[in-house]
Amino acid sequence: MKKRIILAAVLLALSTTFTGCEKQKSDGAGYSFDYAMIGHPESLDPQFAQDECSMMVIGNIYTGLLETDENGALKNAAAESYTVSPDGLTYNFKIRDNCYWFFDEDQDETVSDDECINVTAHDFEFAFRRIFNPETCSPHREKYLCIKNACNIINGNTDYTQIGVHAMSDTELIIELDHKSAEFLNSLALTPAMPCNEEFFYSTKGRYGLDDKSIMSDGAFFVRQWFYDPYGNDNFVYMQRNLANTDYDRIYPTAVNFYMKDTYEEAKNSFESGESDVLLSYTCTDKIKEENNVRMYDNHTLGIITNPDNEHYNNPNIKKALAFGIDKESFEEHMTEGISKAYGIIPPGITIDDKSYRELCSDKDVYISSSDKVSVEYNPELAVSYYQNGMQQMGIQSLENIKLLVPENLMDIEYLHLVTQNWQTLFGFYIGIEEVSEEEFYSRIADKEYTLAIYPLSGEYNSPLSVIEQFTTNNNIFGFSNPSVDALFDSLDKIENYSDNLNDIAEAEKLILNNFDFIPVFYKAEYEIMSGSNADIIYQPFTKQLFFRYAKYFE
Repeated sequence: MKKRIILAAVLLALSTTFTGCEKQKSDGAGYSFDYAMIGHPESLDPQFAQDECSMMVIGNIYTGLLETDENGALKNAAAESYTVSPDGLTYNFKIRDNCYWFFDEDQDETVSDDECINVTAHDFEFAFRRIFNPETCSPHREKYLCIKNACNIINGNTDYTQIGVHAMSDTELIIELDHKSAEFLNSLALTPAMPCNEEFFYSTKGRYGLDDKSIMSDGAFFVRQWFYDPYGNDNFVYMQRNLANTDYDRIYPTAVNFYMKDTYEEAKNSFESGESDVLLSYTCTDKIKEENNVRMYDNHTLGIITNPDNEHYNNPNIKKALAFGIDKESFEEHMTEGISKAYGIIPPGITIDDKSYRELCSDKDVYISSSDKVSVEYNPELAVSYYQNGMQQMGIQSLENIKLLVPENLMDIEYLHLVTQNWQTLFGFYIGIEEVSEEEFYSRIADKEYTLAIYPLSGEYNSPLSVIEQFTTNNNIFGFSNPSVDALFDSLDKIENYSDNLNDIAEAEKLILNNFDFIPVFYKAEYEIMSGSNADIIYQPFTKQLFFRYAKYFE
């Protein structure tokens, strides 16, 4: 029998009630799932929260207009249907009449009339007003710049109440855009676009999303108990099935418990001991695959970045030397499943019309040095030439030995030794490997406390522009800024679809790569590992969310 984290007597009683006989059902329903979360939610206010733990929980307790399925494709959620005007600037959503808010005020597990109300178009209108209300301090406004008046509101020229989102009735919502956007529908499946009930929001008196008494759910689950003690070990968010919303779209588990761990190793140990039903990992052995249900997602590009303040390694000639000095073709015999050589910035997991973007646009066609008119592949003569030019330009004889900064558990560092050995052979300097925790890694990148680092790049959702956007000014922590990239992104952000603009997307990749500020080395997969008895825990690798609505357990 699976071990359970000890919460409180009431939770144990509820868990026993819900999981006793039901989990024997042949359809896998009636089980109570556990997940060891790394970190803790900071806020469950969708319009404000931005950390991965918060968004993980929010994804399970809220339902937006749209959502993504197990394949990453958009589908209707709270919206029953929608239409788009001929000019592509007005979206008319019909809200279904069987999506409900639920707040279990008397904590008796039943849905009474005074605890259950319809989700309406007004809830979405209020949510978007909150995003653009300066008092909210939402970090998500820039995701919705295409909406009418968004830019004017941000610039202080228009009141936030004039955002182009209008509830025409309880069931009709109109969203007007200033310009077409292929990204717009994707953005409606993100957590900031979740609805917010105005009356309940104000009833929380400034505590909205900060504790289990100030959250009302319109999703698959509702928060029964949320406990966090920064000095304690038994921290958790315990959610139960939202019975108000199971008739429309069945909710299989009776409950989900997210309990909090500090490190990946702790989460891994919890999974291996049977305390956690699922593990997200960058590594996966054959033995793990034999014993568990495993899904692989090709959602990361790993590239070399340079500290922009380091005058030696950030020298343009030295960066070109590093790029031309990596013999990726020689890595083939060493590579296993889940890692492959990379020449572009957009990973293979990004799709357009159900095809990998990398199939539609070869990465070798975008990784071209404009000064040399050649693809950036291993070229020892050219690499040494750039190295010598850089050294002469800086007036030094050699580069200092350094360490390559890497987030731990990202990959087998033996692959990185293949890279550094290339450089040592060509240039004579030594580069070691320094693995640090993910939290320390991003802190040091932001504080520029590194020389070279291997940076994992992914999208916020399944879109090539979500990757390119990270190279626009002020949208990355590694200091990349290029006015030409900014201008091209602004242009791409106004396109109606991706498939008709592949050449422009490729041009943006070329511009970014030609600076040699991000030197792609590997495409890296991520794994969702479910214990052998579990199925249908849906993972969205770009938003980093696990969804448990359809999760099943088979004895």
